Amino acid sequence: MNRAAKLLAEELAPADAVRVLQSEHRLSERQARRYVSAAIERPEGVAVPERTTVFTVRLAPSLIAGLRRHARSRGLTLSAVVAEAVRLYLDHVDERYGGTAG
Repeated sequence: MNRAAKLLAEELAPADAVRVLQSEHRLSERQARRYVSAAIERPEGVAVPERTTVFTVRLAPSLIAGLRRHARSRGLTLSAVVAEAVRLYLDHVDERYGGTAG
């Protein structure tokens, strides 16, 4: 969809954007039209999440249990909860010490 949004931003006609998407990504006309239609509705595109990797840490069992409870109560994954906690911590450190931890 982001490629479709970019094509439309370059002032390509929707039909031309469909053909470009078909060619570049080997899409059916129907799927390419869906992407172009979505891009018309959201010309800013959509955020692409950063790739993740495994990072092992050792934590106290009570802390792990608390993280799991929190994640479960909010319908989130443990990874999402930990990532958000670390982001908030890094933002706090940056604000407090003027660093660029994040």
